[in-house]
Amino acid sequence: MFITAPGLVQHLHPAHVAPHKSHWPAITLALERPWYLLVYDVSYNGQKVSQTSLVAWDHTLLDLLARIPVADLSGIARLDRRRDAGPSWALEWIGALWAPAPGESPALGPLVFQLGQDPQLRNTDLLPVAEAPGRRLLYEASSGRLGGG
Repeated sequence: MFITAPGLVQHLHPAHVAPHKSHWPAITLALERPWYLLVYDVSYNGQKVSQTSLVAWDHTLLDLLARIPVADLSGIARLDRRRDAGPSWALEWIGALWAPAPGESPALGPLVFQLGQDPQLRNTDLLPVAEAPGRRLLYEASSGRLGGG
């Protein structure tokens, strides 16, 4: 799933994009951002079925979380592009996810989270963030998910 957004910044010079292929800048930008793997249950023909979505935008993840009942969330992982030797992507399960408090600086970004069992809070740029009152908990992983299950 590739999602375009208002204000999309092109990472390719227009001369390098084939004519009438306006989707390439969106894909290029999306591949440089962190992605989120969202695992949740949906009802289908009266049964619960596991659904997985690959989400490229922080605000889209927030929109999806607002529509999915908390009880139906199975897990959220963050995929980051790697530049060093080894796998091209790193996947880490998110232990908890919060929306910033209303009075916090917009520079903090739209999400604050903990990766796995690391107690350090981080923003979407993975920079350490101090605790602050008024944040709204959006998701908290079960202990089984954090243990690798």
